Amino acid sequence: MKFIRFFAISTLAAFNAFAQTAAVLPTVPETATIRAQAFEQVWTTVNDKHYDSTFGGVDWKKVRTAYEPKALAPGLSDREFHDVLRRMLGELKLSHFGIYPPTAEVVAAQTGRGVTGIDVLMLDGVPVINRVDVGSPAAKAGVRTGEILTTVDGKPWKEIVAPLEASLAARKVTAGIRLIQLERTLEATINSKPESTLSLGVLDAADQPKIFKIIRAPFTGEMSQALGNFPPQEVVFDAHLLPENVGYIRFNMWVVPQMAKLRKAVAEFAHARAIIVDLRGNPGGVGGMAPGLAGLLFSEKASLGSMRTRGGSMEFVAFPQPDPFTGKVIVLTDHGTGSTSEVFAAGMQDTARATIVGETTAGAVLPSVFEKLPTGYLFQYAISDYRSPKNVLIEGSGVVPDVQIKQTRASLLAGGDAQLAAALKLIPESKLAAAGR
Repeated sequence: MKFIRFFAISTLAAFNAFAQTAAVLPTVPETATIRAQAFEQVWTTVNDKHYDSTFGGVDWKKVRTAYEPKALAPGLSDREFHDVLRRMLGELKLSHFGIYPPTAEVVAAQTGRGVTGIDVLMLDGVPVINRVDVGSPAAKAGVRTGEILTTVDGKPWKEIVAPLEASLAARKVTAGIRLIQLERTLEATINSKPESTLSLGVLDAADQPKIFKIIRAPFTGEMSQALGNFPPQEVVFDAHLLPENVGYIRFNMWVVPQMAKLRKAVAEFAHARAIIVDLRGNPGGVGGMAPGLAGLLFSEKASLGSMRTRGGSMEFVAFPQPDPFTGKVIVLTDHGTGSTSEVFAAGMQDTARATIVGETTAGAVLPSVFEKLPTGYLFQYAISDYRSPKNVLIEGSGVVPDVQIKQTRASLLAGGDAQLAAALKLIPESKLAAAGR
């Protein structure tokens, strides 16, 4: 089995939708021998390579005794077998341990889906329309940000996520990871078969029920390349100047194609009053990219934190790049900010290079790699922990913002963004603007 030679720190959120909908992607039942090999690979890898030899107090040998008969019981479907492996890994109660469908199925689920341009945010216990892409099918149908999602194709949202809720309850994940997975599962249901008609039920600004009929458009977006067993991912990037000469950067995942875009954006914002890096909803990706972006923002060498393995430790080191941006930097975070995004946020915060604004991050920040199982499924496991430059353990607790502010439905309904507005208030007034008053 080949290890990925970089730190893939993608959270479970990136693949949860595929794990939940894998039943619609037929697979051939594996033989008892292959399943036994897969079980052995998962258990032994954790036993030999978990960064904590005490497994956080979990009796890993006892876990094997409990789960091996369940995994190898005759008559299990392919889905049921891999669910047993997921539950076994869940005993560790850590992020970045999981089992996911084969790469081909992940890619098919991404590229073969129909898209609507809707982004969902769990807000005060209900799913809210957080973003509607300009020119998207949802935008053309009249869907507005701030409207509460009630049904998808006639099915209540709580019913859609019920199986997931049961699974998460058994694994006792953090509140942040739970919300991320609820959002991704709902979005996967919304973005279903291309050219099919979505019936989207919402409560409008007056809390009156409304039904939108939306034709799902075929996915035509950019995809990253696979890196080892880390599957290709959609590439979403937005960089533009806000009023008062403030640079704004938002991207969906830390994947290689983003690096050139980030370099270009930071260079274009060289004379901006400040740069806002929006990492809300960004679940992570390639760990080495966090110091890469930081290097565009530091004038001196800096540490973004460290990783501890069984055999030693390593640092995330940011080396300053030519002509770095030295102005004010603000990072926006929420419960969907995970993994590599948390490394970047924690490092920028502890070195006082950036002000963090928004909500506490996911607390899912363990560097990990992916292996392929004999069944064809992907096995993700953590290889180290992560501590911020000030030696703060982020796993399970997250990065607490310097300025804590929740997103509000009222702001979204008005076409605004409460967290972005709070960030803008922190930017010193330009001399030119002050002179004109």
